[in-house]
Amino acid sequence: MSKLEELEGFFSPKVVGFYGVSNVMQKFGTLHLTNLLSAGYQGKVIPIHPKEEEIIGFKAYQNIKEVPEKVDLVVIATPTEYINDILEECGQKGVSHAIVLSGGFLEVGNEKGQERMKTIADTYGMKIMGPNCSGEVVTPDINITHVPWPPREGGAAIISQSGTYAVQPLIAISSKIGLGISKIISVGNEVNTDLVDYLEAMEEDQKTTTIGIYFEAVRRGKEFIEAVERINKKKPIVIIPIGQTEAGTRSAKSHTAAITSPGFIIDSICEQTGAIKVKNSIEMLNLLNGFDSLPLPKGNRVGILTMGGGPGTLMSDLFESNGMKVPILSNKMQEKLKPWMPETASTMNPIDLTYSDDMQNYLNVLPDLLLKSDEIDSLIIYGLMGSEYHKNLVNVPESIKENPSIVTMRNFGEMMHDFFIAIFDELIKYKQKYDKPIILTCYNTREERFVAYLQDHGIPVYYPEEGVWALIRMWQYAHFLKEKGIK
Repeated sequence: MSKLEELEGFFSPKVVGFYGVSNVMQKFGTLHLTNLLSAGYQGKVIPIHPKEEEIIGFKAYQNIKEVPEKVDLVVIATPTEYINDILEECGQKGVSHAIVLSGGFLEVGNEKGQERMKTIADTYGMKIMGPNCSGEVVTPDINITHVPWPPREGGAAIISQSGTYAVQPLIAISSKIGLGISKIISVGNEVNTDLVDYLEAMEEDQKTTTIGIYFEAVRRGKEFIEAVERINKKKPIVIIPIGQTEAGTRSAKSHTAAITSPGFIIDSICEQTGAIKVKNSIEMLNLLNGFDSLPLPKGNRVGILTMGGGPGTLMSDLFESNGMKVPILSNKMQEKLKPWMPETASTMNPIDLTYSDDMQNYLNVLPDLLLKSDEIDSLIIYGLMGSEYHKNLVNVPESIKENPSIVTMRNFGEMMHDFFIAIFDELIKYKQKYDKPIILTCYNTREERFVAYLQDHGIPVYYPEEGVWALIRMWQYAHFLKEKGIK
């Protein structure tokens, strides 16, 4: 049986039982139940409660042994003292998988409790996620966490040794930047499934294209390194290591019982395996977004198309300082660009229009000319405003709101969205046509409809420096593969 098949009960359960739920919506277990339903889960949910006959409209059972059908997965959010007895009953019922949300085990020195849990799991062949974890997300329709908004579906899997970190910032940020998620897994205390198990499962998972790891400690060092080295050659792995200081180590041990690994060990692992070490969640999620959405750059030459000199200069410095090149375009190429640009624009690279109101030239004609040439391997674009910008231009006093010029600008802002979409549809096609990464950068968020449209169609939209760093890291990964002779 493959690792993915071993853990399949977590990822595609047909029947899910819940312990620690009630008709009080604020109850921790009930939050997980309602979030699963809100995500669109199509299977059956079964509340287990010693007294209630019905919980939020679902028939409740006093004991799992009373449930007539097979239960694939149980979710447990009860006080610590009840959990092992519950697992014993679930094992007798034939439940194959359990998510134990509750803590109170090894992380607080309760070694006997966690040892008994492992014994029960091993006795019945049960796989446990946790204890002391925050659950999981499996897009498109499983959200067993306390966060009510599941991310959009995509290819990035995130495995986290911190429960809070797994669901609160990662789900929130990934939703805002448009990152598509395949799975988010909170491993907790890793009683009998661990980071290595989930890594190996994601290796086999066809929906997963890239993997992010929130890393506190490695319990099976040799197996971890072997898995990362093997998987990273086909699915890029991004790691945030924490617990690299005395205070960080103390914090990690207090909430997951982890003995963290020194920073130099993580650096050595990444150097050996080609996995990419990052410093924070924003950097990890931005990079996962690039890996999931874009082809890898085939070389280190970047074309910069910008509406301002400052951003182009900053981007150039960052690229050139980190192993990439911003080459001066050939005279022949510059002559091709000139008819489509203002007379004051620079055609050398960065291609600086300073300002142009011809969005079709800026976002269709010029990118097409640049991408089809053999002079650049990637294209990064800066400078988009969109319909929200024009709406804010008419945020004026009541006394002049109906002025014809103001009304015209307000209507123009509404028209901008449809206009942009037509242009972006063409730009989206270039990614497949030329098989080169295209990154857009601006200071708009996903609240701007065109940003959401681009992200949903595979073109990442970043803040300028974040876009540069994502492309740099993608090039470093591509260069690693090339050095290893991997296509």
